[in-house]
Amino acid sequence: MQRLPVPALRPFVATLWATTGDTHIRSACEHVLPTGRMHLAIRLGDTPLQLLDAGTGAVAVVGHAVVGGARDHYYIKSARTPSPTVGAQLHPGAALALFGTPADALAHRHVALEAVLGDGTAGLRERLLQEPLPQRRIDILEAFLATRLPRARGLHPAVAESLALFASGHGVAAAVQRSGYSHRHFGALFANAVGLTPQRYRRVLRFRHALDAHRRDPAGPWARLAHDAGYSDQPHFVREFIAITGVRPQDYRRIAPAAAHHVPADAPWAVRAGHHEVDSIQDTDPA
Repeated sequence: MQRLPVPALRPFVATLWATTGDTHIRSACEHVLPTGRMHLAIRLGDTPLQLLDAGTGAVAVVGHAVVGGARDHYYIKSARTPSPTVGAQLHPGAALALFGTPADALAHRHVALEAVLGDGTAGLRERLLQEPLPQRRIDILEAFLATRLPRARGLHPAVAESLALFASGHGVAAAVQRSGYSHRHFGALFANAVGLTPQRYRRVLRFRHALDAHRRDPAGPWARLAHDAGYSDQPHFVREFIAITGVRPQDYRRIAPAAAHHVPADAPWAVRAGHHEVDSIQDTDPA
């Protein structure tokens, strides 16, 4: 289940959510696809978050309560031991506002929540464990995040305006021009708030547009979906799809994951992106 946070948190928190541990994943692991946002997740089962290396299958244990930074490509997590979990999707600007940490310091990483907040997390997981109902667990996490609000600061106006520009299809040059800053200074402001450079954020946003279009029209030709999302040509789309998801477009369609950003995968370290190279969208669609 998921819901919106209270109004006071909405500038920083997109959604609050909780799972019971029952899962649609029936594989050893899954590719978790980027959204352009940070997230917070607290696992309430015995097994902490375990991340897998795509090349070797080596396992890194992160912890039970983690902050996931913004990224522009997938990561792989173990799905062998599903866990009840409560968490939040965070808006750009939330890292500095709620945690006092620049978003680019957390980008492409998973960090234990207590490493970010120190003693500020004391007792949070224990309180969540004592509450059996998912909706009440969400309430507890929401109350915890609300305690961070006294130190919260708003998003820089130039960053806020650029996010709106990118959402409406404008490029980085237009955002830099509107900001009045140099390209370098604007890029630093944006990465500090969002965790990704403007170019990388737009890359994820374009991918999300294509993926959302596919979810609305699962049988739609990839060539049309890619064009509508703003990709320059077919090979460009295929290369970026593989880089971001770890699978080819036709494999994603065949797998048809129940959750758009969670792709089941049994042995990711046995697959190399170089084996997936294709020349066009036509190559990726089954006859």
